[in-house]
Amino acid sequence: MVGARITSARTEAGLTVEDLAHRTKIRASILMAMEDDDFSACGGDVYARGHLKGIASALGIDPAELLDLFDASLGGT
Repeated sequence: MVGARITSARTEAGLTVEDLAHRTKIRASILMAMEDDDFSACGGDVYARGHLKGIASALGIDPAELLDLFDASLGGT
């Protein structure tokens, strides 16, 4: 779910993964994994949440939206 939202926002913005990597300073390989809902390369949930905030900022979307999706994927509230 989170990954699909990131991919959707990125493509709507006309950006490649490499463009987003440059804007966020997050490696393209990590971004690609996140777009596949694989957050294991982030180094833990705290780092994943930080990455999501940076991605949201770079894409002009509400960070709370991505964080809510992420929390839901973890079984949180």
